[in-house]
Parts: sequence; structure tokens; C-alpha cells
Amino acid sequence: MATAHADHPHGWRRYVYSTNHKDIGTMYLVFAICAGLIAGFFSMMIRAELMFPGLQVFSNPHTYNVFVTGHGIIMIFFMIMPAMIGGFGNWLVPMMIGAPDMAFPRMNNISFWLLPFSFALLIASMFVEGDSGGTGVGGGWTLYAPLSTYGSPGPAMDFAIFSLHIAGASSIMGRSTSSPPSSHARAGHDAAQDAAVRLVDPGDGVPAALVAAGSGGRYHHAARRPPFRHQLLQRGGRRRSDPLPAPVLFFGHPEVYI
Repeated sequence: MATAHADHPHGWRRYVYSTNHKDIGTMYLVFAICAGLIAGFFSMMIRAELMFPGLQVFSNPHTYNVFVTGHGIIMIFFMIMPAMIGGFGNWLVPMMIGAPDMAFPRMNNISFWLLPFSFALLIASMFVEGDSGGTGVGGGWTLYAPLSTYGSPGPAMDFAIFSLHIAGASSIMGRSTSSPPSSHARAGHDAAQDAAVRLVDPGDGVPAALVAAGSGGRYHHAARRPPFRHQLLQRGGRRRSDPLPAPVLFFGHPEVYI
């Protein structure tokens, strides 16, 4: 036993290399709290700006739009989803179904460590050239065209879109690890309950994973912009398209699975 415990990582290695669902769930919750504090600061600045007419906190309207955009993206993709699905999901799902751990512990680990890189890209987007001659993404957290296409010529929108692509990959991997455990060890449960979970959970998990994957479609859709030389939603382009169908087709997509 002493030899087995000697190989167990301690200190910071315990969390960086951890495949334990409780450690990973704790990291998700701590990350969500930190992101929530940053998003809460953005919210306080927004409310302070709205207390009186005119500009008293921000130097220009674009900076206000950047804070609104950052607040929305951080609250949904870096606070609510990591806390509810990653944090409480990692802590509760294995214990509720009697499984020793998540189905794919190493995938569970990498699903968390993608989030800090994704979050860093989003924060970095606030300090590079964006639309309206300022820095950061001011097109709203929904990233609708045309503000997410030719309306944002700088690299800030590219940083934000790539950040959400990485966050989407993280959420898909995290959801994939939480569905299969119910088909594995279920200690102390009767056969009828076990059969019900075997039937319901794959039926719920597979469509949920597909919806999560489809949510990246809107951001991939937004990524069809310069420097990729795509003219899908540009008036007068090769396809003679109109940007208005974009909000109609994609509005409400992330909200329905939050």
C-alpha cells in the first residue's frame, strides 16, 4: 500500500494530471467561480455606466459593447456550463449511479484543461484590434452576422470565435464522459432501475452531444469571414445572400440546451 501511495501525485501535480472525478469537479467549480467574478465585474461596470445618461465610465461606446459581449460569453460558456455540467456533473453523476469514476477519465481531464486556454483567448481578444476602430469584440455574445463577418475586420473576432470553438470541444468531451458510466458499474441497484437508466441515459446523452456539437455550427458559421475570403453572408457577394436569415436560423440555439 505504501508503494501505491508513493506513486500518487501530490501538490499541483495532483490537479494537473488528475483523472479523479472529484478533483476535476472541484477544478471546474473553482474555475467557474473565478470566471463569474470577472463577469460580475463586467456587470458592475455596465450598470455603473447605465446609472446616468451619457458616458461616465467608458471612454467610448465601443468599450461598453465589448464589456456587454464579454459578460454574456463568460457567464454562459465559462461560468454556468462549467459549474453545472463540469462541476456538479463530475461530483454527482458517478456517486448517484454507483460508478467508480467517469467513463473516460483522461478525456475528462483534458476537457477541463481546454477551458483555461479558451478563456485566455477570449480575454486576449479584448486587447487586440476589433471593430469600430477600437479593441475587443463589440458585436454581442451571439456573434451574429454581419457584425461577426465583414463588420469586424480586426483579429479580435477571430480570437473570440476560436475561443468558443475550443470551449465547444471541451463541453462535448465533458458530456461524452458523463453519459456512458450509467451503462457500467451500478452497485446496489435493482435490475428494473438499472434497465431504465440503460435505456434512458443513452437516449438522452446522444442527442445532447449532437446538439452540443451543432452549437459550434453557429460559431463556425461566423468564422466564415476574412481572412478566409468567404462571401456567404455578404451582400453583393457571389451568392447574393442576405445577413438577416442568420439571426432567424440561429437565434436561441445555445439557450435551449443551457
